[in-house]
Amino acid sequence: MLSRIADAMFWIGRYVERADQTARILDVKLQSITEDAAQDVPLACNGVYEIFGIRHVDEQDLTVQRLLDRLVTDRVNPSSVAGALQTARENARGAREVLSTEVWESLNTTTLGMARAVRPFRMHGTFQFAKDRCAVLNGLVDASMTRDEAWLFLRVGQLLERADMLARILQSHDLADTSDAAIVMLLRSCSAHEAYIRSYRGRVGAAQAIEFLLLDSIFPRSAAHCLLEVDHALDTLAKLHGNSFDRMGTADPARRIIGRAAASLRFRPLEDITADFDQEMEQLQMVTGAVTRALGTTYFHPAS
Repeated sequence: MLSRIADAMFWIGRYVERADQTARILDVKLQSITEDAAQDVPLACNGVYEIFGIRHVDEQDLTVQRLLDRLVTDRVNPSSVAGALQTARENARGAREVLSTEVWESLNTTTLGMARAVRPFRMHGTFQFAKDRCAVLNGLVDASMTRDEAWLFLRVGQLLERADMLARILQSHDLADTSDAAIVMLLRSCSAHEAYIRSYRGRVGAAQAIEFLLLDSIFPRSAAHCLLEVDHALDTLAKLHGNSFDRMGTADPARRIIGRAAASLRFRPLEDITADFDQEMEQLQMVTGAVTRALGTTYFHPAS
């Protein structure tokens, strides 16, 4: 496979997942802001910006409308819902030969169908459109594409973005707030509330929620599950390329990074992780960046 195709497929996976996750987070957070009259709106909006790594926000941007403008409809910003879909479509344009027609048409329809402007009283419909269309797109990827290198690179991008977004949500969460309302909002922001309820039989607990989001091996949005699936995909890619192991008998750079991160999560007590929770979540975000760079060196830009 050409390195540019592999690079494009990886970023299609990341940007579609980013659009989906951003819509899910904003749907929960902005609904809470607009429905709670007692809430400090500028402070709450600033907290939403911080999830996406946006700091030092101007005072005029601390409104629900400005949040929608910047993080939903801004097609120039690759971290907004519309911008992420637009960037995914641009990558897909250069990888048409490995994408099924159904996937290309679905991504094209989704990108063009995103609203150009959204008002707070109509934002839920826009978020629902984005979530539904991303679900359709992911379903078509699974149903119509061969599990070859192209699919594997897209899958790795999707999982890395999912783990990165989860870490951002958890980093913004106040561990000292153990109220049921705060825990439910955290779970809903991660699209994990119903899965958690089924696993814990309706009991809502702060420690159990953090454990579920980080360590549950069968919940597809948990950090541990994402890291293990990335490792499996990278192992398959390495075998296809005949470089499963280097001269020292150890795994390739990306797998070493993923392996250390997965082991650090799975084989430590939860108390150790939450002792310096902010740093742990920062480290998880750094892992996704390091893996992306390692993939670039190995597959996307090997000559450099």
